[in-house]
Amino acid sequence: MSSKYLHGHHASVLRSHSWRTVENSCPHLLPYLNDPTLKILDVGCGPGTISVDLAFRVPQGLIYAIDPSADVIEKARAHAASKGVTNVRFEVGDIFNWEALDGVSEGGFDIVHAHQVLQHLQDPLGAMKEMKRLVKPGGILAVRDCNYQAMDWYPEQPGMHKWKELYIKVAEGLKVYPQMGKMLHAVALQAGFPREDIDASVGTWTFSTPEERAFWCGLWADRTVQSDYKQRALDSGFATEKDLEEIAATWREMEKKEDGWFVVINGEVICHVR
Repeated sequence: MSSKYLHGHHASVLRSHSWRTVENSCPHLLPYLNDPTLKILDVGCGPGTISVDLAFRVPQGLIYAIDPSADVIEKARAHAASKGVTNVRFEVGDIFNWEALDGVSEGGFDIVHAHQVLQHLQDPLGAMKEMKRLVKPGGILAVRDCNYQAMDWYPEQPGMHKWKELYIKVAEGLKVYPQMGKMLHAVALQAGFPREDIDASVGTWTFSTPEERAFWCGLWADRTVQSDYKQRALDSGFATEKDLEEIAATWREMEKKEDGWFVVINGEVICHVR
């Protein structure tokens, strides 16, 4: 994975990651979780909430979950222990160096899954090719990523446009892909999947209730001025401390809007390995 992970692992980042479940973050995968013995590789698992949810759904199977951050893997292990889940294995690992991982082999998994991972990589095509290698014939590769360009909100807030434009500039300055969600099928084609073996879809996250706005707007306000993203933005030269403070304040204003609404567009692909 890229060593330049844009967000880092500040609490405001993990707050978002820890909210994720199979139902809200990989609904495209649900129809394929029909065998309790499935062996699944979860790439870029973060704090492990999706991994643990997958483990509940395949009780006789195994979830092998990897992330390059040792601190986050420790959090994931603690989360699994708190839920009493024993059929999940968390390891510090990198999809580009999977051969170093004990228990990971070519064609060794029924499903390889990655959620919001490819957008943060400088070589998403290489990562998809490696993930494809790890899926057994008859299995699937399931990938989901958002498209920052397509994110939208109501009511109109000039500061929100400033946030989106800045985020995209900072990400592209790191040579990663904030529009990955709309490119997944194209990357899968480049990785060697025939078009007829790629099922492309779109999923959304919508934040409109007071509780949802408090969660989403609050974490982005904090992330803008407290996470690694802040330093990335400053280092890029595209923003000043004042710019970031103004953007954070805009998020706080969005949180207070009774008619506030924010939507995240996520591209999804299921790629069938023959």
